[in-house]
Amino acid sequence: MTLRPASASLSPTPRAAGVLARLRHWWRDVPVTDQVDRRNAAMLQLVLAFVGLYQPMAMLLAWGRIGAAMDPVALWLAAANTLAMWACFVLLRRGAFLWAARMFVVVSLALLSVGYVRWGLEAQLRGQLSQLLPVLIGGLLLSRRALWGAVAWLVLVVALGAWRDATRSFFMPTLMPRLVESAMLGIAGFVIAAVVLDQSVAALRESLDLARKRGNDLARSRDRLQLEMQEKERSRDQLVHAQKMESVGRLASGVAHDFNHLLSLIMGYAARARRSDDPQQLKAALQGADAAARRAAAVTRKLLDFSRHEATRLEVFEPAETIAGMRPMFDQLFGLGVQVHLQLHEAPCPVRFDRAQLELILLNLAANAQQAMPEGGQFELTLAPRPDATLEIAVRDSGHGMSEDVRARCLEPFFTTKPSGQGTGLGLAVSANLIAAAGGALLVESAPGQGSVFRLRLPLHAGAAAAS
Repeated sequence: MTLRPASASLSPTPRAAGVLARLRHWWRDVPVTDQVDRRNAAMLQLVLAFVGLYQPMAMLLAWGRIGAAMDPVALWLAAANTLAMWACFVLLRRGAFLWAARMFVVVSLALLSVGYVRWGLEAQLRGQLSQLLPVLIGGLLLSRRALWGAVAWLVLVVALGAWRDATRSFFMPTLMPRLVESAMLGIAGFVIAAVVLDQSVAALRESLDLARKRGNDLARSRDRLQLEMQEKERSRDQLVHAQKMESVGRLASGVAHDFNHLLSLIMGYAARARRSDDPQQLKAALQGADAAARRAAAVTRKLLDFSRHEATRLEVFEPAETIAGMRPMFDQLFGLGVQVHLQLHEAPCPVRFDRAQLELILLNLAANAQQAMPEGGQFELTLAPRPDATLEIAVRDSGHGMSEDVRARCLEPFFTTKPSGQGTGLGLAVSANLIAAAGGALLVESAPGQGSVFRLRLPLHAGAAAAS
């Protein structure tokens, strides 16, 4: 014969566990909106259920002990108290938290009044601990006014009960000191409990008010910070657009030169087509004119796309493709005196960045390099991944370089070595800020007479970083 372990036999079945879980959820799910009141409602619900069950059970036990000798008033009071407790319970379950608490306090005090007047003080001494419930509920769940109102009511009720005992005993001298002592002890107990509760609840409410005030202050500070961040974003977008316009201005002369050259080519092809009757030569002239027109359209489209005022738009893209597409802009910027070399990594190296902002940063660096090489030189742009899951774009020039003091301050806003009116000192600062916002860094290496190297390091996108 195999016996199951006691723990297994006592464990609830899945169905019973589900019923218990639903019952627990129903018990906790009191429809009260305020967070503090909702927690207090759970406690009040427990008190109401306990009193609503305890009262009839106590009456049944008393009936079994003394039977028909029980005072009918006691039965009526027990029935009224039980009905009132469950009425409060129903109100609480419907979300009327404050009404349920008020009804509990008023009904409890009213029934206590009837009991003290009916049976006197001596008969109520054993239940004075439970008579503190209206005081506790009034002070904890309602207000200070409700707390001291309940205490005043109880003091009056105790005095009435003592008077009832005194009149019933015809003010016997031997009984009066005991009655006065019982009344004073009862009143003192109620008052001391009320004072302790009042001070504790007052301190708790002050702490809660202070916490709410601090929360409101933090919320206002958060709102101000959000507004400042939004304003900063707008200012940065405007600054980026201004830098774009500055770069477009630098490219304008090169674009005009190219357009004159392309227009001359188109006009030459058109003249050749007019002079020739050979279909092959006519076709070749039209193809040449079409190619020149397409190149002119590509230059204008690239320039218009770059200069458009758009908000920051992060996307995952290949920097190598973007840099390769910028080759005509580099050629226009530097002219024939500077040799441009692009060394692009063939393996995929995607980054998450704003494509237009990357173009702006590279054009700013190229413009600085062009100004550092007035007599010509070499401009080199190298792209390669690093072991730390970042992509490095190195921009080198063979210009006059920078001193250590200038190199240390070149990324500061409004720092410039150009003459007044020829530079804002914001190009490198904006570039460094944009790269840092994406989790990258802009490093500068330079020495007088040895050119400069700007290293842009951007985090690789997740897939490329995992592969590397």
